[in-house]
Amino acid sequence: MFAVAATEFFNMIKKPFLFFVIFLFTLGLFFCPNICSAHQPRIIYSQKGNVDIKNPQLSQAFYDELKGSARDYFIDSNKDFQLYLNILVPASVNITGKYSATVLDNQGKILFSLDGESFSWKEYFEPFGRDYYMKGPELDQNLPAGKYKIEVYSKDNQGKYVLAVGKTEAFDFMSVLNVYWELPLLKVQYFKTSVMEFFLTPFGIGLIGFVGAILIILAVINYLIWLVKSIIRHNMAKTLLLTSGGMVAMKKEIVKLLQKPAYDVTVAFISTAAKPQENIDYVKRDWTIMKDELGFNVEEVDIDGKKEAEVMRLLEIKDIIFVEGGNTSYLINSMRACNFERVIKKLLKEGKVYIGVSAGSIVAGPTIKTAGWDGEVSIGKSKNLKGLNLVPFDVFVHYEPENAEIIKQKIPNSQKRAKKLKIITDEQAILVQGKEVDLIGKGEAVVV
Repeated sequence: MFAVAATEFFNMIKKPFLFFVIFLFTLGLFFCPNICSAHQPRIIYSQKGNVDIKNPQLSQAFYDELKGSARDYFIDSNKDFQLYLNILVPASVNITGKYSATVLDNQGKILFSLDGESFSWKEYFEPFGRDYYMKGPELDQNLPAGKYKIEVYSKDNQGKYVLAVGKTEAFDFMSVLNVYWELPLLKVQYFKTSVMEFFLTPFGIGLIGFVGAILIILAVINYLIWLVKSIIRHNMAKTLLLTSGGMVAMKKEIVKLLQKPAYDVTVAFISTAAKPQENIDYVKRDWTIMKDELGFNVEEVDIDGKKEAEVMRLLEIKDIIFVEGGNTSYLINSMRACNFERVIKKLLKEGKVYIGVSAGSIVAGPTIKTAGWDGEVSIGKSKNLKGLNLVPFDVFVHYEPENAEIIKQKIPNSQKRAKKLKIITDEQAILVQGKEVDLIGKGEAVVV
């Protein structure tokens, strides 16, 4: 039941969770000015041939390395645009490099030249990647729609440089993800530094914060799942079948309660109450019906002398907790000694079924006082009549018409009898499922 509820809960939250993650990630960008003012990195140093510059007004940084020939960049714009160019060299690996650029139109006419040889390069710290550069010549011009070529070169056409293009800073979600792939590569392959330096950049710090936020979200979700589990267990319809005569009259009703084949049903057969009895034929009868006729997997359990943990270990692996009849006071004393009340209340919340027979039904109520109404002898010196309080009413079992007068004497008020007492014959039982209480078996409800 919990597995189904947990799955439904996850399905309910996974889409909002995904949107929340994206929102959180994007929100972080707005609170980090260094990221918002950064160039989108473009790794082209391993690329051969020409490079197409898409969206030339978008702030982009092309990380390149000349290897014996100039590099050509092409722009094809169907509208007027502002062309911004700036040439830089990474100070850590090419501090003396000097690069130039020429801008040509579609006819091969030179429109602008950036002469890196004669330019006075200046040291520049770029906070986005936390890298030092030597900053070279710049160009900032408005151009009409058309096709353009940008040629980048140096005297020997060797070495690493960066071509910065555009001034419009913008990062969408996919661009951010791309940075997290490319920036560590640049640190290791291009700048020849440790990848750990990535975590000192605004993006690295943002990633650490993002992962931390995700862990917090997962912890909250884990807590919510635990809370749902607790609520389900708390509200789960506890099932008890309180019988008077045991398996003979109720075996068909017991089968109806099961949600799996009989051969898969496991039963803890608690026989403790029968230990003081001289005649235990009723115990053998119930055992035979349960094991041989119904085909359950039955294990006898005596709770006498056992600790709470041991009783829990024996019962928690069973589907049915079957508490056989016998002497009620002896049974309840044994139950108190091993904290059986705490054990069974926990197991009922987990979906175990409690089946009581005679004394096993009486102890389920708030008190066991009905046990002495028909002359049962109390065993032990304890005068404590408190029951397990699994149901909000006391149970009178083995009812015969001659018992009516003693019941009226014990509870004179008829309204109180109707509210506080359930009376069953040997052919009847009380089925409790959650807050629903039903009389099952033969005959009408006994009213005295």
